[in-house]
Order: sequence, then C-alpha cells, then structure tokens
Amino acid sequence: MKKILCLITCLSFFSCSDDDFQGCTNAESKTWFNEFKAEIDEDCSIEVSIFKGNYNGETVYYQLITDPRVNFQAMLEFYNCDGEVVANLTAEESNEYLNDQADKDEKIYTCSE
Repeated sequence: MKKILCLITCLSFFSCSDDDFQGCTNAESKTWFNEFKAEIDEDCSIEVSIFKGNYNGETVYYQLITDPRVNFQAMLEFYNCDGEVVANLTAEESNEYLNDQADKDEKIYTCSE
C-alpha cells in the first residue's frame, strides 16, 4: 500500500509542473486583446485579420493584411498571451514564417467593411 501511495505522489509531482503548459487560455477575452481588435477596427478600409499561431513553441497572436486587393510586405510582430511583444520579425523572417509555418495558424478575427 505504501508503494502505491508513493507512486501516486511521485506521478502527481511530475505531471503537474508548470513547464507542461505551453498554451494559453482565454487570451481573446483579455483587455489587451480587445484593444488589439479595436485598433484594427478604427480604420477598416482594408481587410486585416488577427491570427493565433505558434512561434518557437509559444502561442502568439499577430495581425496581417488579408485583403486580396492590397500588395504589401509583411513585417510581423508577435504578442504572447499577456499581450507582450515577444518578437519583431524582419521582412525576410516574416516571409519565411508565413511560407513555412503559418498554414497551421488560426484566423480568429477579421476587420472588413
């Protein structure tokens, strides 16, 4: 019985570490995210979308012009779940990310007329 209790105790210590949590919950309901949406809603003459993705193992949010009428060079700025900037990509890095990784990203908000 002691061995079973010891095993259960050990498993609970290893399975409940904060290091296992890599996602974020309810970021879309936080104040910073609402301000992020409001910022792109101020001028909605072109379609802009907010995406949720994964960058270096961390959940990130970024905005991108998704209007097919607009030709642009992306320079992505990634925000973490608390609305803090975690990366500013150059044009080359942004293109690399969009070509190699963004196909798994989720469009979670779009501003359009």
